[in-house]
Amino acid sequence: MIVKNDHKKIISPRILIYLMLTIGGITMVFPFIWMLSTSFKSSLEVLSAQISLIPERKKYIQVDGELEQVEFSVARELQKTLSIKEGKIIETFSRALPAQSRFKSDISNKFSLFRVRLEKYFHRFQSRAEISAALHKFGEDTVGKLPSLPSVRELPVNFRRQLRFELGDLGKQLEAVVTETTDSKDRLRVVILAGDKRGEGATVPLDEIIFKRFLWNNFKKAWQAAPFARYFINSIFISILVTIGQVVTSALAAYAFARMRFRFKEFLFLVLLATMMIPKQVILIPDYAIISWLGWVNTYYALIVPFIAAVFGIYFMRQHFETLPQDLFDAASIDGCGSFRTLFLIVLPISKSVILTVALFTFIMTWNSLLWPLVMTNTPEMRPLQVGLAVFNQESGTDWELLMAASTFSIMPLMIIFFIAQKQFIEGITRSGMKG
Repeated sequence: MIVKNDHKKIISPRILIYLMLTIGGITMVFPFIWMLSTSFKSSLEVLSAQISLIPERKKYIQVDGELEQVEFSVARELQKTLSIKEGKIIETFSRALPAQSRFKSDISNKFSLFRVRLEKYFHRFQSRAEISAALHKFGEDTVGKLPSLPSVRELPVNFRRQLRFELGDLGKQLEAVVTETTDSKDRLRVVILAGDKRGEGATVPLDEIIFKRFLWNNFKKAWQAAPFARYFINSIFISILVTIGQVVTSALAAYAFARMRFRFKEFLFLVLLATMMIPKQVILIPDYAIISWLGWVNTYYALIVPFIAAVFGIYFMRQHFETLPQDLFDAASIDGCGSFRTLFLIVLPISKSVILTVALFTFIMTWNSLLWPLVMTNTPEMRPLQVGLAVFNQESGTDWELLMAASTFSIMPLMIIFFIAQKQFIEGITRSGMKG
């Protein structure tokens, strides 16, 4: 008899790899999503203890041309009335109850539930009639259920009657607050919650209250808070020139190391690679001394010339040029092409994806450069974007929503460039020879 053993199905390694890549991708992209979400929030919501990925719907009014977050005065007055009434009820009935009674905790829980829901309701209801209806509805669902709780049976009959009277009186008090804090059906009193006029009250028509979830105006305010237009121009100018310079010098040096014969070629290439191991911070002071001696401090020369050539581009292109078949170079030599004609007419046209990869890497690294420009520039007119963003971070203080908005539009050009050139970029990384 043949016995078949049932084996548990093992998860495919490919599925595990995809799962790990997905988790890793979400982990990497989450900070960007959080930054983008924060850039749409109000300052109060950013500093709130309640964390939410999607901005909540808040109320605003126009004050001197600026949106200011407000709250209905009625909501604050209702909160105050609830707290006072809760304290009186607990004080009154605690004398008639044993120390171990659950009634005190029950009433505290119901009032807490009432207060938590109160804030949410006032994000949706506007007119006096809607507020009164909302109060009645969730008042019945929360505090209104107190007389039916088992713990109320511990109370003497006269105290139970007094509890119903107190809760009924609470309803009247809440209704009175609504009436007193609303001028008419179409006008409500509000309190400004932030800004220079924080704590001031105003009476506004309902149609002037603006309900917003995403504050697009944060991007405009961040853009106007610092000379970001100048920062962008500087970064674009510097990044483009450095990228062009590195592509040209890398192509020339890589072709020489890959296809030309000269003395000490391998040794020189190893020395060149060894320079990649030296941290930039180690040579920062000598580099600054040279730039200062040349008189280039706080000029474009200091931000461009030292980066015209880079070891990474030379190494990357050299590795690709060595994979090209020798037949191409032999045919070019027979046709009378010299080294420059071979490079520019044959090698570079078939290496577009590799060139684009080097250009993309160079552009991104130059765009994100911070330490060197921070040392070499001392005026706003010469600062690139990353330095300007660092200075804006120090000057903006606790305006985190503006800082996140500025950070968002500072990386948008890189994201756009990457998504446009994504196919060529991946091809340049994985390519090891000619197209078939």
